[in-house]
Amino acid sequence: MALGVHAQSYPNKVVKVIVPSGTSGTMDLLGREFALAFNTQLGKPFVVENKAGAGGNIGMGVLAHAPADGYTIGLGAANALAANPFLYASVPFDTQKDFAPIAFIGRMQFVLVAQQSVPADNLKELIALMKSKKMNFNFGSSGIGNTAHLFGELLKQRAGVEMEHIPFKSSGEAIQELVAGRIQLQFASPAEVMPHIRRGVLKPIAIAAGNRVESLPQTPTLSEMGFAGFESPTWFGILAPAGTPKEIITLLNQEAKVATQQASMKMRLAQAGVEPAYMTPEQFRSFIAEEMKRWEAIVKQSGARLN
Repeated sequence: MALGVHAQSYPNKVVKVIVPSGTSGTMDLLGREFALAFNTQLGKPFVVENKAGAGGNIGMGVLAHAPADGYTIGLGAANALAANPFLYASVPFDTQKDFAPIAFIGRMQFVLVAQQSVPADNLKELIALMKSKKMNFNFGSSGIGNTAHLFGELLKQRAGVEMEHIPFKSSGEAIQELVAGRIQLQFASPAEVMPHIRRGVLKPIAIAAGNRVESLPQTPTLSEMGFAGFESPTWFGILAPAGTPKEIITLLNQEAKVATQQASMKMRLAQAGVEPAYMTPEQFRSFIAEEMKRWEAIVKQSGARLN
């Protein structure tokens, strides 16, 4: 009964939304969009707090150890929740014990793009060029340990090539450097790079997902080209500290579902390259457990390891 009363009066003060990234990029956009939606739908302020650093570990650690009263929630993604426990020597949270999954948001596919000056138009030509060592290759990402970084390391391992990872504060900053020609390659969401592809500044090499993408129908997947292990796109979800009342979790799950059905939210998610999908909290928990198994294999295959 006490929990029921708690949920009926929730929220009655400001709710913090922890975003484990800086004030740019997809994570920040999603955090602010859902904070605004919850604010509008529930009538109380949901305020984003950016806690960047260590590939999302800092923000996820803050969320894991926050009071489990519903007044601190946060965003999580594939890299921090499913990959970091196997990538880092230690992380300040236990993905399966420290969080109460609230709502799955959606998935984001990746495409490997090259700067226009790179004299290769497909994966076979790119790998041959890299092995020839006629030029040095750098690839960018939004930071150490994220999906784009791990996919780059995995490609190096699978193709037997050399390239250096250059981490940036956001994927947008990395793309700016790619467009300027200061780095040569990047795994990025199609939504982020399509304007540059249309202008001929960047060229798509291969899709890092289970299927080809609608916006690039002629670009094959890495799997089609004989490189397995790139089928898992990144994904995003909303979580709370473990022990948060179930009634609050259920309420926020339903409010997230309502939010993603709004035309304005659908448009913003599409612009960010995120394909929305609904899960119950229980389905999201099971999904995370399966994704941890998948990303454990990807991290091991990539050979990446961080202290």
